[in-house]
Amino acid sequence: MNDVSSSSEIARSMPAGGCATYRDIAVHLDGSPEDECRLAWAEALAASHAARLTGIFTNMLPDPALFAGDCGISAIGQLTDTVIEEGNVIETRLKRRFGRLGPANELRRLDAFPGLLEQAVATEARWNDLFVASSPRDGEQARWRAMIESVMFDGGRGLFLLPPKVELRSAIRTVLIAWVDSRQSARAVAEAMPLIARASQVQVVTVSEEAHGRMGGAEALADITTHLTRCGAKVTANALQTETAPGDALLNEARRTSADLIVAGAYGHSRFREWALGGVTADLLASSPVTLLMAH
Repeated sequence: MNDVSSSSEIARSMPAGGCATYRDIAVHLDGSPEDECRLAWAEALAASHAARLTGIFTNMLPDPALFAGDCGISAIGQLTDTVIEEGNVIETRLKRRFGRLGPANELRRLDAFPGLLEQAVATEARWNDLFVASSPRDGEQARWRAMIESVMFDGGRGLFLLPPKVELRSAIRTVLIAWVDSRQSARAVAEAMPLIARASQVQVVTVSEEAHGRMGGAEALADITTHLTRCGAKVTANALQTETAPGDALLNEARRTSADLIVAGAYGHSRFREWALGGVTADLLASSPVTLLMAH
């Protein structure tokens, strides 16, 4: 085969825009009713990218720190046995569910104590291209907040977060990128590129309280817009002028544009390896009515 033919074959094998695609997608499962919502989204993403899907079933064991003395040791042993038995029932149900997806997909189970489980999940996230989970709001999903933060800050990959009971979209057509001239924003865009390249419309927005850069930050918005255009995305840019909080401004813009996905960098600070979310990151996790793709 000559060089011209080889180049044509390579070009045809690449996704639209010449950008990357997802090959491995992981989805968090815990036996709750939200499992079906997460699975539906993860299956749709995997199907559209011809990706392999791995379910990560997390079965959190009781915290030993809550038990003390001889009676405590006996109690935690009994409770641990109960949690493992309940996990066996959930695992059996999830295996049947995964059995309908085909042999290329896999279910993995993690039984671990708090503090260890979170890091185990982050390890699983690192070898996948995308990790699908629920936003850790009040209720059942609140107990997974530490796990979500661990994946977000230590997993090194994109985190696809679903609001509670969000309906499955037929396609992600409109993407809203919350751009800040930062490493976190660059990571989020890079992790979301397979979705950005396939979207019908991509809007890059910034909410800046202070002017930065030689053109007040406008040059950074122009450069990222040009870069995304080179990847085949249909991009518009907008500097939001608002007196509301940045998180509220982004959510208002998402509603106005009927966005299917918000892409944003994840921000936080650590104290003795405990992550604390703040600002726009916390606002989006707590209030976004649409799916999020975040990365640190």
